[in-house]
Amino acid sequence: MPLLTRTLTRFRRPWTAVLAGGIVGSAVRTGVSYYLPAAPGRMPVATLTVNLAGSLLLGFYLARREQTVTAPLSLQFWGIGVFGSFTTFSTFSIEVVHLLGQSQAVTAIAYIAASTVGGLTLALFGQRLGSVIR
Repeated sequence: MPLLTRTLTRFRRPWTAVLAGGIVGSAVRTGVSYYLPAAPGRMPVATLTVNLAGSLLLGFYLARREQTVTAPLSLQFWGIGVFGSFTTFSTFSIEVVHLLGQSQAVTAIAYIAASTVGGLTLALFGQRLGSVIR
């Protein structure tokens, strides 16, 4: 039995799986933010990166989950915990508000478009990719 499957089966309640996954996802997001700091008035690249990557990975994970036997509570660990804490709608919202407050409407609109269109496109791509991989 793989290490991750053994670890996930030790969780007895869904909240423990979400908590453990949340620690992983938020730590990775923090690392990305550290390495891709946003300059005032510029596109928040770190949040855009994690939200787009998270959309792709969540789409891929959900498609693979439908095709394979998964460990108990894997959805809580991966889907809600890791990917849910890795991506961040609240930070995205605050960054849009800050851009608008800095009179950067064009950047804010580009950020909104890149986040929504890109996120939906990558989620769909991840789902399709996960569906064709055997």
